[in-house]
Amino acid sequence: MSYANVVDMIARFGAAELVQLTDTTFIPPTAMDEARIELKLDDACVFIDGYVGQVYRLPLRGCAKPTGGDEPEYVPPPVLTRLACDVARYFLYADLAPEHEVYRRHKAAVAELEAIAAGRAQLACPWGGSPGDLIAADAQSGSAETAHCFAPRAITDDTLRGFG
Repeated sequence: MSYANVVDMIARFGAAELVQLTDTTFIPPTAMDEARIELKLDDACVFIDGYVGQVYRLPLRGCAKPTGGDEPEYVPPPVLTRLACDVARYFLYADLAPEHEVYRRHKAAVAELEAIAAGRAQLACPWGGSPGDLIAADAQSGSAETAHCFAPRAITDDTLRGFG
């Protein structure tokens, strides 16, 4: 599941900035390189999965958004769309000072992802439900996939005889 697309990036940051960041053929920049934006969005999704995958089984199912019909539309959790856009925007820049707004937003996104990975924050679906299955649920539920075998070990004078 892709967490964001070019339309999300334009809505958040404007076409003018994305043209400046992606058009390397003309001076002044005149066209948006959507393929480059998609590449950075893909990089951002993989980056996010590194954190989210510590808690949720990947790929995420998504949030069930009502459509008015019988079947809901499954969309990424809105927080992941925002984080993917912030991370992809950061990836589009070549060099940033720590006080730059894009740098600060990227650091905030990483902190939020770390909170999700550590279990201090959860992904929420505004329409209810969960965007995916928790990995920890497997261990807690005692599913058949998780099996542990431990052999009892006893250290006595008899078992240690001959070692020395």
